[in-house]
Amino acid sequence: MFASFSACPTNSNRYKGVPTHARMCWLKDFSTNYANAVTAITALGAVVLAGITLWFLKKEYSAKYRPYVVPVVNVEKIQNSIGCLMIIIPKNVGPHPCLFRLSQIKLHVGDETFETPEMKEWMLLGTQGAAVQMPAGHVSEIGVTKIREGRYKTNRIELAFILHTTSIEKKFTESKAFSYEINVLGDTPQALFRSEWAQRI
Repeated sequence: MFASFSACPTNSNRYKGVPTHARMCWLKDFSTNYANAVTAITALGAVVLAGITLWFLKKEYSAKYRPYVVPVVNVEKIQNSIGCLMIIIPKNVGPHPCLFRLSQIKLHVGDETFETPEMKEWMLLGTQGAAVQMPAGHVSEIGVTKIREGRYKTNRIELAFILHTTSIEKKFTESKAFSYEINVLGDTPQALFRSEWAQRI
């Protein structure tokens, strides 16, 4: 009669009587475990790759569609006076339209502060769209004279405000504070952006 083996022995002591069969079972177990390990590693690699791809796509989408608005402050001299007017012009430098709003618009003239009422939300088109101009107060001839003569404790003029931007689909929002120093010591007043004063909120 011929001996038959229906299953691989699970106890290593049984391999003593059938060394060839034990080797075959070990090889079979090794092959099965190896295949399972390769499958698990491949699946894990696919999950990691999908996660990385999703992260890059999300980053690219965010960079493409988030608002890119840069505020510009124009200082216009009042006719027949040394006083000046301040105008904030938010410029959309991104490729897509967005929404914006200005709040906490404060003009500090020496030790005095003048606040402009908050504006409602407006839409900015792309780089070729029409500009929106927001009046932000004025400095009288008396105020300029006091600054030039150093009659304030804080002897400078500062325009500060918060710019709120929102993407059209309302997915990306940002609020950032800006400060500009208004230099009136020369014949032509100038607005100087103070980057060290700007901050996200």
